[in-house]
Amino acid sequence: MRILFVLEHFHPYIGGVEHLFWELSKALTIQGHQIKVITTRFDKKLPQKECNEGVEIYRVNCSNRFSFFIRSVPSIFKNIKKFDLVHTTTYTAAAPTWLVSRLRNKKSVLTFHEYWGDLWKQLPYLNFTQRFLYSSFERMVSYLPFSKIVAVSKFTQQRLIKAGVDQSKISMIYNGVNYNSIEQLSTKSFTSDVKTTKKSKTLDFIFVGRLGVSKGLDILLKASDTFLQKNPDATLTLVIPTLPKKMYGQILNEINTLPCVHQITVMHHLTQEELYKQIKRASFIVIPSYSEGFCFVAAEACALNVPVISSNCGALKEVVSGQYITMDTLTSEGLLNALMKAKQQEWQYKESVQFPLDKSVEQYVHLYKEMIDG
Repeated sequence: MRILFVLEHFHPYIGGVEHLFWELSKALTIQGHQIKVITTRFDKKLPQKECNEGVEIYRVNCSNRFSFFIRSVPSIFKNIKKFDLVHTTTYTAAAPTWLVSRLRNKKSVLTFHEYWGDLWKQLPYLNFTQRFLYSSFERMVSYLPFSKIVAVSKFTQQRLIKAGVDQSKISMIYNGVNYNSIEQLSTKSFTSDVKTTKKSKTLDFIFVGRLGVSKGLDILLKASDTFLQKNPDATLTLVIPTLPKKMYGQILNEINTLPCVHQITVMHHLTQEELYKQIKRASFIVIPSYSEGFCFVAAEACALNVPVISSNCGALKEVVSGQYITMDTLTSEGLLNALMKAKQQEWQYKESVQFPLDKSVEQYVHLYKEMIDG
């Protein structure tokens, strides 16, 4: 099969969406399928054209996803005729991909990671105009008549149905986690290094995620400030990207005003191995999101047997397993209570849940073949 992916961002950009399509495109290439990705050139140091692990990548000369909405059209139009179908994702890549697929009479797939709806009204770091425009754009994308829509969790599937999306067009395919990669990184020396590090710290908790308005960073920083002041031996590590620059600067400014700033470490641009080491070193990971369509970080932390403090919002109730604590309210007070429970080792337990990459790829291949043959 020949599959064209049109994506706002792609590897090495950091995020769950990018992680999904990087793993999927590599796996499809290994199976012998022809894969090409059209995406943004978010970093000018990246080549405009390259072939990475068999995946052909073309980067449109625009640094953000909003300009990609317009500037991607010529590239999609030029390339789509060579492929059996086109696969895109929410949000800004969806409309131009659908338009060109209609003009070129090609079948199209849209992966919907989550549908926020009224949640836009509650999210921090947004003004009234942004909330209105983003929520309106989300509704518009959900109305576009793609050939098929993929929801990455049962939660997202139900949200789309509630929003009025044709249920017969929706396929639920969980994001695939590369457990083999996680296991390979959990070597004997890696385990030894982790144990040594953990002994040297009383309590070290970690946050890993992109700088998204739904990630609960406002809740995290407020609760952590109170907790860290009460526990001077405890530390917080944030592994976050430096993009978007405006929000990154805002988060750094907030951290620097906290009395506990000396107990907080901010890290960026880690390799997958370095990231897993940081997660494994932590006493537990904190995921205080307002919503999650899936959450790779939660799935990977559980695979590494690291306890999770979770907001339990969105698909987190589907993904989190092993040792966990659920925030009783989606507030800084709710997270502070959860942190205190974690300190006292008051963990709950759920049987391990896994999302194998092979199964996810198999489901996508089945969907593609069904569309091409249909």
